[in-house]
Amino acid sequence: MFSRFYFTFPLFLLLALLPLWAVTPAVATEMVYTPINPSFGGNPNNAPGLMSIAQAQNGFTARALTPIESFNLSLQRAILSRLTSQSLNTMFGLSADNPNNTLQAHTFETVGFTVKVSEPVMNSAGINQVTITTTDKTNGNVTTVVIDLAS
Repeated sequence: MFSRFYFTFPLFLLLALLPLWAVTPAVATEMVYTPINPSFGGNPNNAPGLMSIAQAQNGFTARALTPIESFNLSLQRAILSRLTSQSLNTMFGLSADNPNNTLQAHTFETVGFTVKVSEPVMNSAGINQVTITTTDKTNGNVTTVVIDLAS
């Protein structure tokens, strides 16, 4: 008799406690996402650690330029800067032909681009506008910028 009671008691206890587990309220909290990266609102103290991990994974090393390559790059930059200055002086500079320092119609040709500046035209609202069109010679892409001139 003892052995029969011994085996049925755990079953009875389980069946008695099962309804209590079913009616026990679920306990949960709100899930809140907190970003790690400080660029996206995470803790700023994570930045040095994230940067060191990124640098450890970065396998790129820049090729060291020879002195002649460095000189050539510097020379190219100086020439482009000079051409830009001359182009701007031609478009906006003071001259006998341009005493009011207004934008002059002109077409500029470079190796890769054509820049065309149109004459000022008055639009329907009575505002003078200048159109600057840049054409990429390699693929034919055209970019147009319309500038309202102050009266």
